[in-house]
Amino acid sequence: MSPPPSDRRPKSPDRAGCDRQSGAAVITAMLLVAIVAASASSLLVSMDAWIEHTELARDKAQATELGRNAITYARLLLATDARNSASDTLLEDWARELPPLRHEGAEIKGRIADLQGRFNLNNLRHASGVIDEQAYDAYLRLLTVLGLSPELADTLADWLDADDSRRAHGAEAADYAETRQNSNGIGRPLTNTGELARIRGYTPAIVARLQEHVSALSGIQAVNINTATPEVLSALQPGLSLSAARALADTRRTLPFRDAADFRTRLNDPSLPNSLIPISAASAHFLIQVTVDRGRARSRVLSLVKRQNDTSLPRILWQSIL
Repeated sequence: MSPPPSDRRPKSPDRAGCDRQSGAAVITAMLLVAIVAASASSLLVSMDAWIEHTELARDKAQATELGRNAITYARLLLATDARNSASDTLLEDWARELPPLRHEGAEIKGRIADLQGRFNLNNLRHASGVIDEQAYDAYLRLLTVLGLSPELADTLADWLDADDSRRAHGAEAADYAETRQNSNGIGRPLTNTGELARIRGYTPAIVARLQEHVSALSGIQAVNINTATPEVLSALQPGLSLSAARALADTRRTLPFRDAADFRTRLNDPSLPNSLIPISAASAHFLIQVTVDRGRARSRVLSLVKRQNDTSLPRILWQSIL
């Protein structure tokens, strides 16, 4: 038997062409929808990133402005203290580290450090560029108290000495000479303690160990005996052991030193020689440190200020915004 005739008729060429065009149109439409959706998604992501960037920039700007305002407040505090007291001690308002403050959605932390409570490394160098032997001896004593190599005093003195003299020996001296020849800042005072990292032997660990006890201020600066660490007190005063310096520092909590003469009286040993470097009961150089957190932004403002002889705001010597 022959198969039954089929009900389907062969498509004409025109009909087949129409179906293909219709299918292509559907695919094209789907691709367009996908492209539009992807573009919209990308646009939304870009907008979110732009909004996030804008908010972060706004928070950073506001945090920085609050940091600057906090610096101004700290300067006012130091000016007020100068009007009320002839000495500077750890019992005064400027020396107290306050708990974090909250203002307009921001958290503000700050402290004031007396840099004259530290050993000024530039005291090793006279204005003429010659090394001060007494200050050099005091620095040697400080290194010994801190358990550090005395060779560090030699390499620092070589770095500061304007006449290109050599105190370090052997390989130390050879390495130093090569470094000095290739450096532009040697034979001049240090501008900050960070420069110690450029000097032979001053590893990051050693610089961190020294940080609490040393500073790099312009010129010869007296050490404030009311704010100096016991290690610095022991270093500057021959015959004063670290344990005795700690005991002496404890007395400052109730009875700060009035002046250098009061310090010598309370040593209870008139046979001791004078201190190796100048001492005082007052300070002029302070480091103000402020950190502001607002949203996801953080601003850190550091300012070195010098208090004037009058009652005006302390002068900003340098300021850094991080």
